[in-house]
Amino acid sequence: MTDAALHASDDGAIRALLARMCDAWARGDAEAYAACFTENSDYITFQGMHVRGRAENARMHDGLFRGVLKGSRISPEIESIERLAEGVALVHTSDTKRRGSRQTLVIVKSGDDWRIRSFQNTRLQPLGIWMTRRLMR
Repeated sequence: MTDAALHASDDGAIRALLARMCDAWARGDAEAYAACFTENSDYITFQGMHVRGRAENARMHDGLFRGVLKGSRISPEIESIERLAEGVALVHTSDTKRRGSRQTLVIVKSGDDWRIRSFQNTRLQPLGIWMTRRLMR
């Protein structure tokens, strides 16, 4: 497999992983959602809560999917996929359809599978963004 084909294959697998994550969320399936993450994953919520590991991720999302997030959907759009090393990718996504947020993911390959090792979700703050950009002038 050529390097370009390998990258295209990896990109496709990463995109498929994110599609599985969105599907699990839409079904309210906390176990399937958490299965998209490594056993030792780090997950930072938009409120700043640090969730450690797949099991804690599943517990948290189980409660959320039965409560405030019941019936909700996510639709992150991939902004960029950058290979940091063999089997390691940095992915930036944004989800502007649901309150507006931006995510940073470190995704790692284990065997033929890709999983999310680190995830950070940041809620967009339009006024803060505007003020910061104004101060940069």
